Amino acid sequence: MSVKVNDIIRALEDLAPSRLAEEWDNVGLQIGHPAWPVRRILVALDPTPGVVEEAIRDGVNLIVTHHPLIFRPLRKLDLATVSGALLQRLIEQRIAVITAHTNLDSVHGGINDILTEILDLSNITVLQPAATDEAHCGLGRVGELAQPVPLSTLAADIKQGMGLSQIRYAGDPQQRVARVAVCSGSGSSLLEVFLASPADVFVTGDVRYHDARDIEAHRRGIIDIGHFESERIVVQHLAERLSAWLAAEGLRASVLQAKSEATPFKSV
Repeated sequence: MSVKVNDIIRALEDLAPSRLAEEWDNVGLQIGHPAWPVRRILVALDPTPGVVEEAIRDGVNLIVTHHPLIFRPLRKLDLATVSGALLQRLIEQRIAVITAHTNLDSVHGGINDILTEILDLSNITVLQPAATDEAHCGLGRVGELAQPVPLSTLAADIKQGMGLSQIRYAGDPQQRVARVAVCSGSGSSLLEVFLASPADVFVTGDVRYHDARDIEAHRRGIIDIGHFESERIVVQHLAERLSAWLAAEGLRASVLQAKSEATPFKSV
């Protein structure tokens, strides 16, 4: 059976309901028409010009991203700007864009649960439960390590296990870590929630200097694995979930994973 954009909107509602998105967020259909046909889908973290060109080269009709294409309300559509030119390119090529952002962070089985699996945590609880009071949903997770380890050892293990080129952490290197809180992307808004939790260390991205100082003062630890690195892990997972959903519904469309994405940061 042929697939339309609206079918993928329905799929994402099943996989990561939009009601779980934060009030300030913008999720769902970003550009396109619900009735446009879909034969090939590209899953990506960011709707960058590089991802859009990759979609065009691969004959993609729909891009599913984690980060929104349109985050703040548009006051004008100036085609001379980078964002305006990108929107024009998508419309000209009839490529739709759908976003699952904080709803995919919050949902049970979403990005934060993937992080707990990578870190091999057990006895998982939600760091900040969802406002909808749905079980196992909300921002961040807290879990237990199989065996307590020093903070420096945990940081090194995460770096190796996730194949990261570098990692930053703050806190006493010899601090004993038994419980770990995680938050994909930027976890600064959950700092107070973390400090009120039983977790010994907070694994997240975009750690700010003064937040690191606060963590030190509270004799806790924080590990910065990077915004891109903490969220890019969802691309394969989401592509596989979409493929399974389509198969279960008797719908046929190819689901690809973006190959052109990389962190914007370079190290010297």
